[in-house]
Amino acid sequence: MNIGADIQVSHFVPGRVRLRVAAIKGNPRLAERIRSAFRDVPGLTGLSYNTTTGSVLITYDARLIIAEDGGQRLRSVLREHLPGLDADWVIRWLGGPGSS
Repeated sequence: MNIGADIQVSHFVPGRVRLRVAAIKGNPRLAERIRSAFRDVPGLTGLSYNTTTGSVLITYDARLIIAEDGGQRLRSVLREHLPGLDADWVIRWLGGPGSS
C-alpha cells in the first residue's frame, strides 16, 4: 500500500505497522530524528528502523493514538517529519473503525 511519495506500508496488524521509507535509506541522522520526534507521541510503544533497507517498525496502542493528545501530537510529528502523508488519514487508519 503506497501512502506517500516515498513511503509504503509493507506489513500491518493492529498495534504494529512496518513502513518502507525511502528517505531513511543510508541516512541514519534522518532516521534518528524521526525516532526522536515520535518518542513523545502518546500511544507509541516503540519505533525501530533499519537504514540499510529503509524499514521503520512502529508499535502502538490505538486507544491512546486516537485520544485527543495522542492524535494531536502524532498529527504534528507526521506533518513535520513525513510531510508526504495525509496525517488525518493515518490517524483514522491506525485507530480503526469509529476513530476520530
